[in-house]
Amino acid sequence: MFRGKFLGREKYRPEKLDKMEWTLAPFTIYLGVKGKMEGIHHHNYFLGDNFRDYADTIFRSSVAPQKPYYYVNVASKSNPNCAPENCENLFILCPVPDLRVKPDWSDADTLVDEIIEDLGKRVGYDVKNNILTKVVYTPNDWEKMFHLYRGSGLGLAHGLNQIGAFRPSNKDEKLNNVYYVGASTTPGTGLPIVVIGSRLITERIENEHRTF
Repeated sequence: MFRGKFLGREKYRPEKLDKMEWTLAPFTIYLGVKGKMEGIHHHNYFLGDNFRDYADTIFRSSVAPQKPYYYVNVASKSNPNCAPENCENLFILCPVPDLRVKPDWSDADTLVDEIIEDLGKRVGYDVKNNILTKVVYTPNDWEKMFHLYRGSGLGLAHGLNQIGAFRPSNKDEKLNNVYYVGASTTPGTGLPIVVIGSRLITERIENEHRTF
């Protein structure tokens, strides 16, 4: 997370954050499906044959992805207790432009329908007509639930101007007792890196505020 309103330094105030490079936003679908889907695994990536063009446009497209690329996790394939008997639970993640580029997700149902239809064709199963439950979270929902800046899923990107010493420090420049941890500060994004960051900030606090 990156809550700009808490940052003391001038260069990272909210009005300047939009000019920085951010990661894509998550568009997620949670499905409960009746029946066992034999043509799918626990982890699945569904891509197309135009990766370069897709990657070049997804960051700046103001419309939902056409022929979207997406990831599907079917935990019930490894742990049957994750779903009722003779059912599957699906988590679908489609990376989409953040809210700076596409602020309006009133067309979310169109993307949901396209992904579900495409998934059914790829795995040879009528997913659409066997859905028992469905929950959809757009970038707007992710922004509200977890205070993700503009819905960006992993915070600041790792561009050349946002790594190492160029990445926001884990200590506030004005307030001596305010520290930061998360994907958008040092050392970077990703769960393992953020965990390392939490260790680094703990050590820094202990060293800078020793009472003995």
